[in-house]
Amino acid sequence: MLNKLSNRLFWDVNPQSLDAEKDIAFIIARVVERGTLEEWKLIVAEYGIAKIVRVAKELKSLDIKAANFLAQISDTPITEFKCYNIKQSNPRHWIY
Repeated sequence: MLNKLSNRLFWDVNPQSLDAEKDIAFIIARVVERGTLEEWKLIVAEYGIAKIVRVAKELKSLDIKAANFLAQISDTPITEFKCYNIKQSNPRHWIY
């Protein structure tokens, strides 16, 4: 499955060094945030929606749009995603 994913997703690492199970969080984050529909279908076929959502819920740095997408397709409350709770607790700077 990894050899079918685009190298542009893994610009900062050697794609051949990735392990589908050990690096599952990294792979899911990259595909959900920056992947194409075909790449999304590949990881769904490999891991399944339930496993993708379970892993994504533990990611602190997942993009909020990606988290919302996963919450909607899995009927999971967005508040269960760590990235949502952590970003909500970080106040933004005032713009004067």
